[in-house]
Amino acid sequence: MTRYSASIATTMLALALLAGGSPALAAAPPSGGTIAIEPKTADGEYDPSLHIFAEAASETLTDKGFTVLDPTEHSAYEAELTLDRADVGTGLGKSRGDASVGVIGTGIVVPFATGQSQVVTLQRTRVELLIHKRGDPAVIWKGAAVAVRPAGTDQRVAADLSNALLHDYPVQPTEVVGVP
Repeated sequence: MTRYSASIATTMLALALLAGGSPALAAAPPSGGTIAIEPKTADGEYDPSLHIFAEAASETLTDKGFTVLDPTEHSAYEAELTLDRADVGTGLGKSRGDASVGVIGTGIVVPFATGQSQVVTLQRTRVELLIHKRGDPAVIWKGAAVAVRPAGTDQRVAADLSNALLHDYPVQPTEVVGVP
């Protein structure tokens, strides 16, 4: 190959990758079947909310036609779910004030919105999902979604990220899906 044709080949490859091309996935994504979710954190540390994100992914995969099995059972596919969270600052959020109302010898706490703001910790939460055939490391579908929300809203964040990530499944997302 001449120097000129090698330069053209390199340029064509670079343009293909810039145009959204990526290395091809191993096979077409499955439209259903049995799947086991293997959750983990990006840093390998324990996260007490990891099961909430695994359950949200399980519900969304079930909606997409999969039968979700326990990781110890033999499934046709495996889904590697990686949770990555970090505090990214603070913001102002509405405060729910508590008002005490007395009712003849008992105290009842009734939450009323006071309209006041309080400082809340903002957390960036990123979920990545890789699907492959059991026993085969080649990835057949992958995607990631990210949101920045107040800390302590795990159930809502998990559901929103899973739904956004798998919304167009089996279409392969080309970028990380941002969730407001």
